[in-house]
Amino acid sequence: MSWADLGLPDAPEPSGNETPAPRPRKEPKPPKEPKPPKTPKPPKPPRESGGQGDGEGGSRTPLILGIVAGVLLVAVVVTLGFALTRGSSTASPADTPSSDASTATPTAQPSPSPSASSDAVGVPVALKFGGTGFTLVDKNAKTVFSYEWRDKAADAVTELTAAFGAAPTQRVEPGDGSSYPDYAVYQWEGFLLYDMVDGTGGAQRATFTQPSYATFSRNEVGPISMTAEHGLKIGSPVTAVRAAGPSQEVPRGNVGSIRFIFDQSRSSAGPPVQYSMIADTDGSTVTAVLYYFAAGG
Repeated sequence: MSWADLGLPDAPEPSGNETPAPRPRKEPKPPKEPKPPKTPKPPKPPRESGGQGDGEGGSRTPLILGIVAGVLLVAVVVTLGFALTRGSSTASPADTPSSDASTATPTAQPSPSPSASSDAVGVPVALKFGGTGFTLVDKNAKTVFSYEWRDKAADAVTELTAAFGAAPTQRVEPGDGSSYPDYAVYQWEGFLLYDMVDGTGGAQRATFTQPSYATFSRNEVGPISMTAEHGLKIGSPVTAVRAAGPSQEVPRGNVGSIRFIFDQSRSSAGPPVQYSMIADTDGSTVTAVLYYFAAGG
């Protein structure tokens, strides 16, 4: 049917500028259900610098560090285990430290060193004679007291009295009044010490050639052994005296007695004063040893 059949004019041709009819309104879509949040990815470890790039070198570094750390941990555990095992196996109940301070073991005191004890001087055991005087020595041959012929005799008398265990008797032996002085004589059983009286006989002790001298007729005086030179002692046979090589052999007034002078050239006014050693015999054995100034050497 057309517009003419209806008695209506024909519809105009569309020009293309007509306003389109409004579109029917769409129904709103129902809201979508929210998606569950995604699990965040762990951050990537930082890459090691050093020029290895992005290859396999960078990914191996954590693995190497982990291996090294594991080795070190194992070494520490083994070392601690060995130390604890060794300490527990060697310790005894007596060695376990006590927590009570009152039961603590006192610290040991240091013992004297051998050098300190070896330097100590003991009691005298012998009286050794020589050209310049005599010396009291201990069992280790260390000097206890030393006397030279020009020394004052008072100190020697004190030391000898202590060593011999007895005081001497005293007397004065007169000189010739002109050139030979008087002597104070200190006499023990078997030993005599002569000390000149200064100024007597025109002699001065500071310059006289024989300010003091000594003689002994026993091998022991108290606990002290008498020790002469050349290995001679009281009772040595004349053959041993001659074998020692004396400087001179002089017959004495008594029948058969002989005086043997050793080191005669040693006698000197010094300083220090020096004497010769003289061995008096009865013709067969030594009866006395004298340290004296032997002139004519």
